[in-house]
Amino acid sequence: MSAYGNRRSKVLEKLPSDLTALLVTEPTNVRYLTGFTGSNGQVLLDAESCFFTDGRYQEQSESQVPDLDRQIYSGSTKLSELLSKRLADRGVTRLGAEASHMTVAGMDRMRKGLDGIELVPTTDLVEGVRERKDSTEIGSIRRAQEVAEQALVGALREWKGGTELDLALDLEWRIRKEVEGVSFDIIVAGGAHSALPHAEPRREPIDIEGVLLIDMGAKAEGYCSDMTRTFLGPRAPEELRKAHKAVLAALEAGCAAVRPGVACADVDRAAREVLEKEGLGDLFIHSTGHGVGLEIHEGPTLTTSAEGSLEPGMVVTVEPGVYIPGVGGIRIEDFLVVTDDGADNLTTLDRGPDLP
Repeated sequence: MSAYGNRRSKVLEKLPSDLTALLVTEPTNVRYLTGFTGSNGQVLLDAESCFFTDGRYQEQSESQVPDLDRQIYSGSTKLSELLSKRLADRGVTRLGAEASHMTVAGMDRMRKGLDGIELVPTTDLVEGVRERKDSTEIGSIRRAQEVAEQALVGALREWKGGTELDLALDLEWRIRKEVEGVSFDIIVAGGAHSALPHAEPRREPIDIEGVLLIDMGAKAEGYCSDMTRTFLGPRAPEELRKAHKAVLAALEAGCAAVRPGVACADVDRAAREVLEKEGLGDLFIHSTGHGVGLEIHEGPTLTTSAEGSLEPGMVVTVEPGVYIPGVGGIRIEDFLVVTDDGADNLTTLDRGPDLP
């Protein structure tokens, strides 16, 4: 069985007992289950799964989805017509649908098109399986991280001055020369601007002798990486130097907590308690981490209220931060894969605060 076939089987095992089929429409989930990278594709998951797309992707789907029956709709032939016939031939009367990825209007249209078929909302069936990565996925994630680190080191060592936007574009260009692109819009924030956790690069000059926060990632074979480093020059405020040491200690505590069987909330707690002891807890205003894969944010989440525990194959960030309005912010983020007996830190770049 192919890797995609194995993934489909795992999702089918998670179906509620009163369902025998699931319609997958979310593009990332379709890619995960089939390898299809086009903008329009659907998968009917059942004992004999089927792939649907429109005429634009007939040739592409033949190449990317060779192991499934493929049905093409275009012109007067609608998806609902092909789907209805397929379901009727297999005696399916109740069909699961990805409620989190369909609008109310879309769900209503689907119900009307599937006359005699009950459409049953489901959530997180594919996403739950996606949380545990196989060796091929981890290899792509590792490659993405390597490219991101090389881009950051290269850009900073060759930096001749410019704006936050200049540096962000340089980083993106270096990444795109090696892999398919960035995993999210790169954050470059200098000075007091770094106090915004999701700061957008400005057309403002970077003072390399102050504080500089960079949050970035690459995407290889569809899989994302994520990393943050904060650098402090000789003119950086002393309170940010103290904050950097505290955030680094919180990062180390969080990373040490990442291992199979540990509650996700306990990883958050391990990092948060360090900053609370330093009197900085109120300045840590976001969660400690999140899962990463085909999407930059996916399960599991590492928050105070998170449910569930870490399992081998999960890939998570640990990214504590301290943000002082009007002064600046510190965030340091590593990127780990949970193994059978611990965790492998995919981030090899020095944690600062000095420039590489």
